[in-house]
Amino acid sequence: MPVDKEKDERSSKPREAIFCRACGNAVTSRDEKIAVGGSHAHTFFNPAGIVFELGCFRRAPGCRNAGRPTSEFTWFAGYVWRFARCSNCRAHLGWFFEGRDSTFFGLILANLQE
Repeated sequence: MPVDKEKDERSSKPREAIFCRACGNAVTSRDEKIAVGGSHAHTFFNPAGIVFELGCFRRAPGCRNAGRPTSEFTWFAGYVWRFARCSNCRAHLGWFFEGRDSTFFGLILANLQE
């Protein structure tokens, strides 16, 4: 059976991990970056006036979601959110957004390290 060398190289190529800045846990990877509303990065503020710069990611296996889904003060119309915490140290890394047809993580870029 012939071997597809190019496929083997792609599958064995290490994904470039993105880590929790607090503990070094692998949270997601560059391959998981996505655009939501036309952009990967967004700047928002919460009701307390704290400003967050978020990056959107398809998956974040190093996160655990916490809290009940809510639409209160959502930054993305049609989505409910829950907190996303580091699965290792429980640091707040951002939010998990769930819409009718899609889900994604909005992670606080200052809390990540590439």
